[in-house]
Amino acid sequence: MKIRTRLLLSLLPALVGDIILIALLLCYSRIFIEHTHLAVLGVALLAIIATVSLYFIAGKISEPVQKLNNSALAIAAGHYGESIQVTGPRELKELANTLNTMSECLLENINRLKENSRLWERMYGEAECARLLQHLMLQKNIDECSSEAIAVKAISFPSASTRGLLVDFPASDRPELLSIYLAEANQVGFDGMYQLLTQYKLSKDHPQEKLPFPSLRITLNRERSMISSQSANCATPYIWSVEDGDLKQLKGKRRVAAGDFVFLMNHGFASFFKEPQKMSDLLTKTLKYFAQDGIETTAAMLHKEISFATKRKDLQKDLHLLCIQILKPTL
Repeated sequence: MKIRTRLLLSLLPALVGDIILIALLLCYSRIFIEHTHLAVLGVALLAIIATVSLYFIAGKISEPVQKLNNSALAIAAGHYGESIQVTGPRELKELANTLNTMSECLLENINRLKENSRLWERMYGEAECARLLQHLMLQKNIDECSSEAIAVKAISFPSASTRGLLVDFPASDRPELLSIYLAEANQVGFDGMYQLLTQYKLSKDHPQEKLPFPSLRITLNRERSMISSQSANCATPYIWSVEDGDLKQLKGKRRVAAGDFVFLMNHGFASFFKEPQKMSDLLTKTLKYFAQDGIETTAAMLHKEISFATKRKDLQKDLHLLCIQILKPTL
């Protein structure tokens, strides 16, 4: 049923009541008594005129109401931002303006949600790619290291601003030499990781070219039982001697024995403790009690100690600590 018909039917009782009231008044009037047929004709004419007028009034109101109804259904169907123009009483125009405002606000909010959704998808995708690349550059290479001379464990604590760290065990023409290469990306995020990984792979084909990244190379000479380090703007490594029972920075060359530990770290780990002595104390405290139990136990206890320290601070950078135990320093 159309809105005009419903509106007309809703107003008919009031119209009929008014006509009856007028008829009753005429019944007691002098005109009805003297000219009954004229009075009846007048009432009938009045009813016709009122009905026709009511029909046109209902049509004038029902058309903008129907238009508003269709516009509300269109908004519900997802057609936002379309302007609604209606003619009629002031209240209907105000209602149309309210619907226009609601439609524009819905369109703006939905566009903002879509943009935020795309942003989150891009950020989530980049974060997932960054984690995958970090796994390939660090843990995967460690898992694939099959040297009988060393054992390696990585301790990592990620932050919101991920900066890639690459570790590799490049092959050598001299079997007595074992190398461990560490490089850190210059930029945070996926782009920095990708740049580090691609340029490092290119450098293998051109060894004479130096990488523009903080890097560190540890070389174990099993013929001489010596270990040496070459650093380029990288955090200084540490070495734990089981014979002396102390922890020192590894600079230049040093003789090693079975059971010794070497620790490599990124800038984030070194800067987290701010003072080198605090980091040295943490490593020393753990090694004194657990170094003799092997790398698995030592790395697990170090992870607990570092985890406890990180709970009291917000991580601004990734923390990476590589624990390397010398198993067979000689051939």
